[in-house]
Amino acid sequence: MKKLALAAALVLATAATSHAATIIDSATKGFYNAGIGSVLNSTSIAFPGVGDGDPTQSFGPGDAPDLSAAASALGDWLTTPATPGGTWSATEQAIPRNWKVNDETAVIYAFDGGANGIENLNLSIGVDNGIFVWLNGVFQGGAMAPGGARLGEFTLDLGTVQAGTNFLQLLREDHGGGTGYAIEVTGDEISAVPLPAGLPLLLAGLGIFGWMKRRAA
Repeated sequence: MKKLALAAALVLATAATSHAATIIDSATKGFYNAGIGSVLNSTSIAFPGVGDGDPTQSFGPGDAPDLSAAASALGDWLTTPATPGGTWSATEQAIPRNWKVNDETAVIYAFDGGANGIENLNLSIGVDNGIFVWLNGVFQGGAMAPGGARLGEFTLDLGTVQAGTNFLQLLREDHGGGTGYAIEVTGDEISAVPLPAGLPLLLAGLGIFGWMKRRAA
């Protein structure tokens, strides 16, 4: 009976597997907002002014930046990202790796969670100078650091997202002499085999172990 129980567990384990995939990279198109300008500069610790140096700062899920000064440009990007209004591009486009120095820009990536969702979603970003991250309108975190735009400069575990369309929303911060950006998002696509489709697998596994038991008798 123990062998049969083990067989059932093994077969059921194969009925819900995951497959690692790159969800977003630097070539992925998204909605782009280059109309924010410098209105956020010097409004808070999240947006230093020009000449304030390059502070190293981290922002947790409870530290969402105040974006009210840029409300007209950003529109409803966190609540209705498919139709945000504001100064967003009309269609998805290639996201520039560089933008106007001392301005902020924003990006909305729409991505498919598949039929069953994505787990182990991980974000890796390189940016000069800072980045703020929302997932489906919920602030996840952010960071600022001196110069460079290397993948792995800022990483964030985004957990699991639902099936269907999801939205990754980013605000890119700059207050220095140059800009730069690179992104990679990876995750495990959940691939479930629903019953009764999974039932033949279970019966086959039980049959194999039953045959092995008779052979051993």
